[in-house]
Amino acid sequence: MRWLPLLLLALVCLRCTHAPETHPVSEAPRAPAADWPEPQPPALRLPDTVRPVRYALDLTLLPAEPTYSGTVTIDLDVRESTRQVWLHAQGLTLTQAHVLAGGRTLEARTVDADEGRLGVLLPETLAAGQAQLVLSFTGQADRTRSQGLYAVEEGGEHYLYTVFEPLDARRAFPCFDEPGFKVPWRLRFTVKQEHVALANHAIVSEEPLPGGLKRVTFADSRPMPSYLVAFMVGPFDVVDAGSIGRAHVPLRFIVPRGRGPETAYAARVTPRIITLLEDFFDQTYPYEKLDVAVVPRFWGTMEHPGLVALGQPLTLIRPGEETPERRQRYVNIAIHELGHYWFSAMLTCRWWDDIWLNESFTSWLDQKITDQFDPAWRFGVESRTNALFAAMQVDALTTTPPLRKPITSNADIHGVFDGGTTYSKGAALLGQLEGWLGEAPLRETLRHYVREHEWGSVTSEDFLTALRTHLTPDAERVLRGYLDQPGVPRVSAELQCTPGKAPRLRLAQERFLRAGATDSTPRLWSIPVCVRAEGRDARACTLLTTATGELELPGSTCPSWVLLNKGGTGYYRSGYTSEQISRLGALRPGTLTLQERLLFLADVKAGVDRGDLLAGEAFGLVPATAADPDRLIIQRGSLLAMYPAERLPEDVRPLYRAWLRALYGARARAMGWKPRPGESDDEKELRSLLLYRAAIQGEDPVLSQEARALTRAWLKDREALSQETAQLALQVAARGGDKALFDTLLAQARATQDPTERGELLGALGNFREPALVKQALALVAGDTFDARDTVGILRTALFNPEAKTQAWRFYRDNFDLLAGRMRSDEANGLLFLVGFLCDDTTRAEAETFLTPRISRIEGGARSLTRALESIRLCVESNRRQQPSVVEFLKNRAQAKSAEH
Repeated sequence: MRWLPLLLLALVCLRCTHAPETHPVSEAPRAPAADWPEPQPPALRLPDTVRPVRYALDLTLLPAEPTYSGTVTIDLDVRESTRQVWLHAQGLTLTQAHVLAGGRTLEARTVDADEGRLGVLLPETLAAGQAQLVLSFTGQADRTRSQGLYAVEEGGEHYLYTVFEPLDARRAFPCFDEPGFKVPWRLRFTVKQEHVALANHAIVSEEPLPGGLKRVTFADSRPMPSYLVAFMVGPFDVVDAGSIGRAHVPLRFIVPRGRGPETAYAARVTPRIITLLEDFFDQTYPYEKLDVAVVPRFWGTMEHPGLVALGQPLTLIRPGEETPERRQRYVNIAIHELGHYWFSAMLTCRWWDDIWLNESFTSWLDQKITDQFDPAWRFGVESRTNALFAAMQVDALTTTPPLRKPITSNADIHGVFDGGTTYSKGAALLGQLEGWLGEAPLRETLRHYVREHEWGSVTSEDFLTALRTHLTPDAERVLRGYLDQPGVPRVSAELQCTPGKAPRLRLAQERFLRAGATDSTPRLWSIPVCVRAEGRDARACTLLTTATGELELPGSTCPSWVLLNKGGTGYYRSGYTSEQISRLGALRPGTLTLQERLLFLADVKAGVDRGDLLAGEAFGLVPATAADPDRLIIQRGSLLAMYPAERLPEDVRPLYRAWLRALYGARARAMGWKPRPGESDDEKELRSLLLYRAAIQGEDPVLSQEARALTRAWLKDREALSQETAQLALQVAARGGDKALFDTLLAQARATQDPTERGELLGALGNFREPALVKQALALVAGDTFDARDTVGILRTALFNPEAKTQAWRFYRDNFDLLAGRMRSDEANGLLFLVGFLCDDTTRAEAETFLTPRISRIEGGARSLTRALESIRLCVESNRRQQPSVVEFLKNRAQAKSAEH
């Protein structure tokens, strides 16, 4: 599943949820027995004494109806005699329960415990051996938070979808809702005759029934955990897209009625994605079909075997809207989810503490395969660097958990889908092994690992064993050192040159922490440190396992510079002195590889965060990056220049914006708002980057005037401006916009039937600065006209708008309970993360006082709030240290410019 980290990067990307309610399972009628056992619910994990062997699930699914009914028959392996069987169900009404064993039927009584646990109590002892549990029930499709089995109305039609990871299958039907219970499923649905019903595996029969209904039966599935079961029912259009893979299995896109033509790009590229995945694993695509369930929202994206879910914003692209960003995003996310067919479906983690095996591996894989898909995108180097940067940023917080996270509650299970660690850090650690030991050896190790455990369940120890057996014991040692302790190491080096001897580096490691943070726990990693030095093409490497160490450099001359992370793949911060930074920053183009340059700039930013380097000093490196011909260098260098204007004294803010205009304005104005014929994707992305820096952050007056005129034209005719720059123009126009523009945007948001376009129009409303319009925009977030998940972006934007921040923060507190009650718990955690981007002591105190009593109602909320509060505290400390140097830099620059004139 890829949606969470993207949302976080977008907040940025993504992993969404609600304040959990108590949904007791209504008990089935009690059998007339006098001596029922006392319920003894498990603390968290279900006992291994009774295991499912096979499921048969029979549901009646009518999307417009408020309820549905079903029966689940579970073949059991009873390993120890018992009088109670525990599984999961939440928000369901049990109407009948019995157990078949030894030719007898035992009528059972059901009881519920908290966190969705369901007990089946028996009137007599169930002996060890084979048995069958039969439960009949009714339930309600979720129509508010879109969890479990959920219903959506679109274009006047009703549709049913599912999303179960991690703990929502129990909301749809009783089951052993843990990843380690991995068994075959047989699904059978009763639906309307005219509806399409699809599930993970192929349909084996359709039988007409009275009353305009039909019964659809599906083939027995491959072994699956409950969270990967998926189905959909409704008046869908089914788009035949040919075949895929070595076995030429059918590819289809399942879309809401009338939206089939928007799958053209996805249909064109998905077969190539499958081919690249087959080539990587050297295995045939493992299922008999590939249906792409085009679900309503981005976060519904999920790796269901044979019925992969990809959100409408990803998959449905109207003619003329195939921007570079949308093409890359579809390809990359589709690779991620389909890569899960190997890393999740074929190999499933045994328990949630090892979900990193699923998400890290597939995040690393999607970078690699996307790069192969279209090398011109240069997606690999950009995404690898971004993953390193994101992971290390999060890992610098003392409240960040380790890669393998302990699980002691359901809240921990929800919190384990941590974008910075579970996804990005794990992917970066695989990249470190690959950069150190080689691409081919790691690929072969992964192939062995998949074949040895296919269709089974795995743990971290299984992968560590594969590293030791098929790669090298040192690879196991390195990964084990990162697995269970949090944090990212910092490696620094002192060059020692003695005449007549080879130069040496005196290395040291410690935990990297931002200024103001402390960690009292001594930490050591086994770090493969590889360096480059002046005049030496070959790398020099060592495994740094102690607090200090030495590395001899090849040759006898003393180098003038040393790069501490050759290849830019090591998972450690390079700690440079100001002198070392100056020398590396002055190297001629081509001396360092692109990825090395990108990571060097990220390490400079880390030096600022740690307090080793003043932000004003780092600003001195930015002009050279702004003039660089490479878009990725411009992009990474511009992050060094990012100092939120609202944190500066009011009289200095114009100086900061003027500096940004000087850096990026001329190139942005030269490129303009409209693409030219024959432009590459890279040029289009460069245009968007420069316009953002100059027009939005620099408030360039020429570009702003053009944006207002183009926005007026775009609102009348969508062909007036390309999709990739239309949203930027909308943001710029809204900043100085009046009520007439506000009303036009709102009216078009209400009128459009395209959810993606609606989100874009609503998102622009948070940029208005007039207090009355800010108030009106925020009212939409709490109102009933739109789904709160479509409007929460208004609140996010307003919180970062200096003119709207006070209003937005008051609105946040006044409406938090209302918004959280409409959201899934992961979405509600997103609300908590928002406060982490604020930066003053007063707000921190208010946030802690306000949110602390509320986090118990949000799964994973305690961890999210703790991290958000730490982020605010460290931001305040950084601002205290760094603001004077930024002010001095900007004022000195302004004085120099004034003297020139």
